[in-house]
Amino acid sequence: MPQTPKPKTSHPKQPLSGRLSDMDLRLLRVFREVVRAGGLAAAEVALNISRSTVSVHLSDLETRLGMQLCLRSRGRADFKLTPEGEALYQAILELDGHLASFKSQVNAIQSQLTGRLRVILPDDALAIPQLNLPATIARLRERAPQLQLEIKLAAPHELELEILGGRADVGINPLHSRRPGLSYQPLFSHQSLLYGAGNHPCATDRDEELLTRQELAAPDHAVLSGAAHLYRLFPHRSIANHMAARLAMILSGKFIGFLPEYLAAEYVDRGELVALEPERFCYQIQNALTFKSSAEAQPAVQLFRDMLIING
Repeated sequence: MPQTPKPKTSHPKQPLSGRLSDMDLRLLRVFREVVRAGGLAAAEVALNISRSTVSVHLSDLETRLGMQLCLRSRGRADFKLTPEGEALYQAILELDGHLASFKSQVNAIQSQLTGRLRVILPDDALAIPQLNLPATIARLRERAPQLQLEIKLAAPHELELEILGGRADVGINPLHSRRPGLSYQPLFSHQSLLYGAGNHPCATDRDEELLTRQELAAPDHAVLSGAAHLYRLFPHRSIANHMAARLAMILSGKFIGFLPEYLAAEYVDRGELVALEPERFCYQIQNALTFKSSAEAQPAVQLFRDMLIING
């Protein structure tokens, strides 16, 4: 008669007490790399240890914390975080951010600024005429040759979340609203207009009722309060969070959408894009330097503010 399998026993959750040991930190680093790699096998290279050793470290961490962090099957590549594992991973990312902040503060004591500066920018940063990114990078490198730069691009709604989550130190983003815990330094503004491809029916027929029946390439997140009334006029939408994706959809001739004037300018000059009722469908966007309020005194953040070149 087959035996009924015994239910898997779990360790009671153990609160962390005292100071974190070097072994605790090592186990947390292993867990972080496994999550980043998407599984144990893929983490072998990043950690330079065998898969069996990675598995042992994960089991040790689960025992140490008294909770299951991930679901994994022997002989298969399946890997999935439990809710506890996801929460722990987010906590580790916050810890990484705090450690980066600590390193930046220590750098203030040293004569030469070192460490890492993580900058996050809009995905069309090079096209923004007011932002001289190459010259800014050159000044940063000349001023702090040992400072490691990490520059990432993201959609507008992602920028503030990356900074709040401790995954970026400073960014430039559209000023939608002011989030608690963040500081903003207004830099410049630009205008966005509604565009369609040169061969789109609305390029020649500017009837507003026809226009609002078209499918709009639009972000899936909340837009600026000053533009929300315009977006509400278009019930048919497809999602394009990044500027490059939105531009491609509009150029296809199958969608219309809002774009910054600076991004659309060269396509307008070539007749590939046409502004649709620009006096009616337009809004202003202000961009701001953004960072955690608690990080304002960090030397690397101050340096970026000082080295930033904004064209008039």
